[in-house]
Amino acid sequence: MQGKEEIVVGLDIGTTKICAVVGEISGAEINIVGIGTHPSIGLRKGVVVNIESTVESIKKAVEEAELMAGCEISSVYAGIAGGHITGFNSRGIVAVKGSEITELDVERVIDAARAVAIPMDREVIHVIPQEFIVDDEAGIQNPVGMAGVRLEAKIHIVTGAVTSAHNIVKCANRSGLDVCDIVLESLASGEAVLTEEEKELGAGLIDLGGGTSDLAIFCRFIRFRFFLFSLEISYPDFMHCTLLHV
Repeated sequence: MQGKEEIVVGLDIGTTKICAVVGEISGAEINIVGIGTHPSIGLRKGVVVNIESTVESIKKAVEEAELMAGCEISSVYAGIAGGHITGFNSRGIVAVKGSEITELDVERVIDAARAVAIPMDREVIHVIPQEFIVDDEAGIQNPVGMAGVRLEAKIHIVTGAVTSAHNIVKCANRSGLDVCDIVLESLASGEAVLTEEEKELGAGLIDLGGGTSDLAIFCRFIRFRFFLFSLEISYPDFMHCTLLHV
């Protein structure tokens, strides 16, 4: 982003439309200052099938967002979704170095938990800590500063197809954009619309798309703080099924 340092841009490359959203950071809040959309004709079920068509749609959506926001967009956070997204749980244990747990110990135990065999055609998108266990004391969200000799972590690892992730980055790059990071769309939606209290109590979020729909489960007091299902059903199909049962 040029001219404004406190600006963040999200790019949703969907099956039926491309959407670019420009947000201006103000303290702990983000104010939306620009939105651009354009029909998408280069994707099927959340996966890029025509790079040139997708690039053109991205360019037009970004141009519309730039015009509304009054700035030039050079970097984005790109969303990813689709039936290729999967998630699984893992855990790791390390010995604490010193009299109390430090940030380095937390990084070490997360690295130990994520050290699992992943197929060559898969790419890690997110590593989400579920809970920490200090000397058999479970349910700890932030162990930094606590005394202990053994630290255990339970995490949820979200992976996606390497080709799908690389094609999204390639389309953005060919549109003149740098990709800061790839974000799971259902996770981003949950962060945007769910409150911390709702996550604590437990909530399900359904992201209905034109090609696929995702269901994310948020809960902090059971093993699955975040779990994901990718459903091969589109919004029109969902509405058709709903109408049939009314």
